[in-house]
Amino acid sequence: MPSKKKPVAKKKPATKKTSAAAKPASMMKPAAKKGAAKKQAAKKSMAPAASTSARRGDLIVIDSSKVGSPPREGEVLEVIQGAISVSYRVQWPDGHQSLIAPGLGSARVVPARQRPALS
Repeated sequence: MPSKKKPVAKKKPATKKTSAAAKPASMMKPAAKKGAAKKQAAKKSMAPAASTSARRGDLIVIDSSKVGSPPREGEVLEVIQGAISVSYRVQWPDGHQSLIAPGLGSARVVPARQRPALS
């Protein structure tokens, strides 16, 4: 006698429920405001470029990246205002000059009126 096969029902794929009713309110993240982040970023990038902290004659001190090494100190000869950043032409104690554009927190400026006279 031939064997009879039973028809097999096809399973439907499981669907994910993403409705708000599926999660309690304490587990839901608050919705972020899309325009607020862009406005804050625009305000930060529109900072006036004229607010440089170094002027001609000031002493610029660059901390060493190696532990135990002394910081480099030089005199600012020229302040160069760029569209994005500020660069300084600096004369070092050994006599050579270089053009630097220090990043945030990598350099300190000692105003000329506060520093001791170089001898």
